[in-house]
Amino acid sequence: CWKLNDRFQVPDMALRVQDTGRTGWYLRVLRPGRLGVGDALQLRARPHPAWPLARLLAAIRDRVCEPALLHELLALPLTPSWRRLFEQRLAAGGAEDWTRRLQG
Repeated sequence: CWKLNDRFQVPDMALRVQDTGRTGWYLRVLRPGRLGVGDALQLRARPHPAWPLARLLAAIRDRVCEPALLHELLALPLTPSWRRLFEQRLAAGGAEDWTRRLQG
């Protein structure tokens, strides 16, 4: 988001973060509790091994518009905003303009 550009006073910071693929951690909490430094996290299941988070984020970043891949993505249990994104790409036959999102 362009807010990163403002926060760090770097005109292309949002693009830099996007291009690294390091956009944050996505975890599901099964049981509330506390974690501390050095505590182990355990992967319990990977229900969609063909679509690890890195590949999903690359599909967003690279603005994938191939109908076969979009249908594959839409078969996943996506967040509503990601589902809308891929549905819009499929309907439009192209990707959205990110100029405002990246540059403000």
